[in-house]
Amino acid sequence: MKYTLSELTILINKISNKLKIGNVIYLRGELGSGKTAITKILIQNLFKKYKKKIPIVTSPTFNIVQYYLVNKKMIIAHYDLYRLKKSSDINNIGLYDLEDKMISIIEWPELIKKKHKNRIEIKLSYTNNDNERNVSIKYFGSIKR
Repeated sequence: MKYTLSELTILINKISNKLKIGNVIYLRGELGSGKTAITKILIQNLFKKYKKKIPIVTSPTFNIVQYYLVNKKMIIAHYDLYRLKKSSDINNIGLYDLEDKMISIIEWPELIKKKHKNRIEIKLSYTNNDNERNVSIKYFGSIKR
């Protein structure tokens, strides 16, 4: 389906309200298609929900993962796997170590062979209109639409 930025924001707000510890989001799409923008919305919404100061969210392209402490019980891990070259590299970044203790948002998940059970896969692609994207969303495991 095609979404404008404002429509996509509403959709991502609904998704963020469903997220629980142990959930994982895979974000797929070309460079600049909006993966980090979606991540910002998700993280900001979770901080708002718990009445915490909203952090500055940037893409962890160079350090691969950035952690956000929402409260004592909730951590968000934002991964950017763009620079990884082979699937064996995933074992070295702790992707599965604490998956049941945090919410993980993963940009560029193509190298992941062992898919997370409770995940949402969001795929973004460009349209002819710069202000909208084609968006496909699939739910797996215990995460409900």
